[in-house]
Amino acid sequence: MKKAVSVFSIALVLTLSVVSVAGAITWGVPDANEHPHVGTLLFVQNGVGWYSCSGTLIAPRVMLTAGHCVEEAGNINDMTYVRFEENPVADYYSPTIKWLNDKWLAVETVIPHPLYDDSAEFPLTYDMGFVILAEPYYPLDGDGNTIFGTLPELGFLEGLRGKDKNYFVSVGYGMQGTLPPFLQDDYLRYKGDVRMLELNSFINGKGYASVKFSNNPGTGGGTCYGDSGGPTFYKDTTLVVAVTSFGWAKNGNCVGNDFSYRTDTPDAINFIEGVLEEYGD
Repeated sequence: MKKAVSVFSIALVLTLSVVSVAGAITWGVPDANEHPHVGTLLFVQNGVGWYSCSGTLIAPRVMLTAGHCVEEAGNINDMTYVRFEENPVADYYSPTIKWLNDKWLAVETVIPHPLYDDSAEFPLTYDMGFVILAEPYYPLDGDGNTIFGTLPELGFLEGLRGKDKNYFVSVGYGMQGTLPPFLQDDYLRYKGDVRMLELNSFINGKGYASVKFSNNPGTGGGTCYGDSGGPTFYKDTTLVVAVTSFGWAKNGNCVGNDFSYRTDTPDAINFIEGVLEEYGD
């Protein structure tokens, strides 16, 4: 899974160390506020943290993310905080918990997909979850308009043909370095272009993953440690077609293909609609 542990150093720099196959945008570029509705999470699971992930606000209090960003070993997060700044740690000060309470958004609860069970069903893990903010948040685009992520219709990805399969944008926070990955001295929102390689991708005799995207410099982007839960958008739209889940890393480096959980399947749509019905006002 594409999750990273966060440790605040005395120099007030957020560093990320790998704990699992997790993600940040590789070969990408700074987002330049193109996706202000994409934010980052800092959280504690089973007494361990801080972990970091990414996510997309799809309603004023509803953030879509990965299941492993809200639950571990059957337990939801102990604590979760959310922020939408492009550089969320620029104003860090000690103690960390005071900074989080002062500067980050409070969370009412988190909700994993009811079929998510860590990696028990790998590679089809139902790796989707939600963070419910305590208060509404309204991200603004460059023109001052409120912007949220939107969701595709059932089977949207199956209907794509030709060049439509070659233009997606993954967005997230985390490590931009590869070959080998390094401890970064920043924690920024990045974006990168990716290609959809395969739907229902079969992995080494283990079963079928939801969707496979490219991760190489030739396409301009991919994910690495820290991008879990972040969106893959269709073209330059707000349409979130998938949620970053895991990468097939080679020797621990972020050079293998990326796998995400689709938002256009019956299981995903039913889950999303149920959460929005309860918290989407």
